[in-house]
Amino acid sequence: MAFLRGRRGSLLWVIAIALVAVVLAVLVTIPLLRGDDPGTEGSLVGRPAPSISADDLDGRHWTLVDGEGRFTWVNFWATNCEPCRTEMPAMQRLADAYGDRLLVLGLDWGESRASVVDFVERYAIGYPILLDPDLDNFYRWTARAGLPRHYFIDDKGTVIREVIGPLAPARMLEIVEELLGPP
Repeated sequence: MAFLRGRRGSLLWVIAIALVAVVLAVLVTIPLLRGDDPGTEGSLVGRPAPSISADDLDGRHWTLVDGEGRFTWVNFWATNCEPCRTEMPAMQRLADAYGDRLLVLGLDWGESRASVVDFVERYAIGYPILLDPDLDNFYRWTARAGLPRHYFIDDKGTVIREVIGPLAPARMLEIVEELLGPP
């Protein structure tokens, strides 16, 4: 009789472990079924874009008026942002492909000029990189921390897409093609 009790206890443990494994498998699978995460759509969509006033690495002063009449992509980033290392070369390829139809402005998140210059040279970024040492520009756009942040602004200065979080290169291309057509 003790032999049967031991086996029944072991069987219950096996069933409990199997049940936990099934639950964990379901929880892991749910995000995979959703597909690529497009990022969080933000609250600025449909509103006039907040202002930008910053100098680039060459000392040129930039505002959003510099993008007037064309599609502008504002990206807040930092050198220690792992997704930014993947995104920025892909953004450069899109800036090259779309030429004068697309202005990409990368606003660095409060880092030293030397760190930013090193990063830009290492990753061969040619679009304007603006310094935001006091984060004044960043906090005009959002009250919450978190990088990267992408804002797509139409030729009239209205935010038409906001993505908080990483953008895969394929998703970037999809968004830009959706908004501007093919290069």
